[in-house]
Amino acid sequence: MEELLNDLPIQLQLWNNFIFEKPQIVVKILKKNGIRVSSKPTLPELIQKSVKGISDGNQGLIDDIDATLKDDGYRGIIFTTGLVVSSLISIGSAIFGASQAKKQRRAMLNMKLMELASNEKLTYANIQAMKELSRIEILTNTIQSYSESLQREATLRQKDTALFIGIMGVGLAVVYATTQIFK
Repeated sequence: MEELLNDLPIQLQLWNNFIFEKPQIVVKILKKNGIRVSSKPTLPELIQKSVKGISDGNQGLIDDIDATLKDDGYRGIIFTTGLVVSSLISIGSAIFGASQAKKQRRAMLNMKLMELASNEKLTYANIQAMKELSRIEILTNTIQSYSESLQREATLRQKDTALFIGIMGVGLAVVYATTQIFK
């Protein structure tokens, strides 16, 4: 996954990570800048629409992305020692540059690299979820077994208690009958 991300400009790496971590905020940013998002957005859709918006020169989107990345704690990564290189910070500069055709090819390449990196993260998250699901299943089985064990013990105790009370009742009846006979 890291190998795929290394081919992307740092700004797009940060944006790709942000899309994966906080897609709901990305949806708000896209909608705020006039980019239509489906009612059930997916990571590839968010990547495609944001990269397309950036490559189309949607300055509001670019500014919002830059501001979001800066506000989300990526400032330490973007800022260098003593110098704030704002021209390098702009996510637009990651795509803007040469000719229109080259720019479009680079945008498509960046989009695909971001999608591949996101798919790899999703696969990893799915593996982790399956591991966690197996763990939860084992814990659930353990709790269920423990509950059944407690229920069996409680039933046995109730039977023992009933037997004890019955024996005591018979003993009291014998004592009472004996005292009544010898009175």
